[in-house]
Amino acid sequence: MIKEFFKDMLFLKFMPCHRKPERSMHFRGRQFPICYRCMFILAGYTAIIPFAFYAEAFSSPAFIIGGILLNIPMLLDGFTQIKKWRVSNNLVRSLTGLLSGVGMSIIIISLAVNLVQFIFNIRLL
Repeated sequence: MIKEFFKDMLFLKFMPCHRKPERSMHFRGRQFPICYRCMFILAGYTAIIPFAFYAEAFSSPAFIIGGILLNIPMLLDGFTQIKKWRVSNNLVRSLTGLLSGVGMSIIIISLAVNLVQFIFNIRLL
């Protein structure tokens, strides 16, 4: 049971990703466990680390709006593919995924800062 849990975590089975071979990176003949878009969303999440050091700057509602706007390219790319209006490529998927991950990081930091300030009625830093 524990062995399967760690195997699932290692291969990112918890992620809702289609894992299509043509949309996934391959290294030494082996397919990555997630597609390009999901991989770059996760890469964009790493932006939360430096953002956390400047948390006070993210208390403005403009940052939440900016984070939402950074998700729009990915939504448009996915929507136009679903409607079969065009075919995307892995570079576009990577760029839109990265923007989305950074945008979600901004939203998470902004909401966390505003929640802490609201609950404790304080200004951070």
